[in-house]
Amino acid sequence: MIKSKLLKIVCPVMALALCASGMGSCQPNDDTKPEVKIVMAPYFGSWLCTYGVAEGIITSEEVSVVVDQSPRFDDQMMAGNYPIGAMNTAAFAIGVDKSTRGIQALGLYLAHTGIEESLGVSLLYSRAGSDIESPGELAGKKIGVPGLQSGITTTFLQMLEAEYQITESQLTLVDNSPPQLIEFLRRGDIDAAILLGDPAVQTYYNPEFDVLWNLDHAFEQKYGTYNPASFLAVQTDYMESNPDTARAVYELLLESKEYGENNLVELSEKYVAEFGGDAEFYQNAYRNHYSVTFAAVEDDLADSVMAIFEFVYNRGIIDYLPDPADMFVKW
Repeated sequence: MIKSKLLKIVCPVMALALCASGMGSCQPNDDTKPEVKIVMAPYFGSWLCTYGVAEGIITSEEVSVVVDQSPRFDDQMMAGNYPIGAMNTAAFAIGVDKSTRGIQALGLYLAHTGIEESLGVSLLYSRAGSDIESPGELAGKKIGVPGLQSGITTTFLQMLEAEYQITESQLTLVDNSPPQLIEFLRRGDIDAAILLGDPAVQTYYNPEFDVLWNLDHAFEQKYGTYNPASFLAVQTDYMESNPDTARAVYELLLESKEYGENNLVELSEKYVAEFGGDAEFYQNAYRNHYSVTFAAVEDDLADSVMAIFEFVYNRGIIDYLPDPADMFVKW
């Protein structure tokens, strides 16, 4: 995982000066393309699928794109600092409910399924040898969660109540980052931990821990699709003013994603050379646990997204269930 600092990936074709208006999108001269700054999550999948754009390998005649990777990508979009960027499902739901600008989804961003297998990312872990053998035994236990209002926490709590009749009030929730939760679990400070991202995948192969509940498999069995973890979101006012540019960004990212996946082995080695880690781990994670899709939010996938929105609504995080027609961009 990239260290927690803002990493700016700049296309070689970008304009040298940032524009003061348009939330990072502008046409500084008649002979230049509009430049759009977008914010994405600081994970290997994001890096992989924007590498082609960043290196000028994948370009567009219609738009230049600057990609910022930030661990606070949700906050950046909620603040309106970027016209386009990633948002996890719960943050997106909050943004739809609370944002004065309005937010829509251009497509799905991260999916909890690999390009070859679907082994899961949203995973509830216990220590190996723990006397807890089922999620049905969690009442009265300390559970680590990565964000009290995050999509994964909300999905876990709502599905736990639906499947095992254990409510949030029966748990003691310990909120912290996934790496810290793993350490808490190792020391016995908590009884179980719900993890996500690369830390969840790393723990999957660690014999010190057992998967107590594969939430992604449970979600897929119940709703018929993989867990839609996050979106490629767009500010509504930007979409209304710049529909062609927004679509050009979307299509450029699709091309860059395809390039990244076609060069997964080579690019994972480049990633490790710059940021550290293990190339085979990242290859395995992307093939078998998670992937970037940019899929259109429609049909069964839209139904699954609305199920998560209902989870968020049931916890009182949002005040109403929005109309899908108002949220999901149709090309």
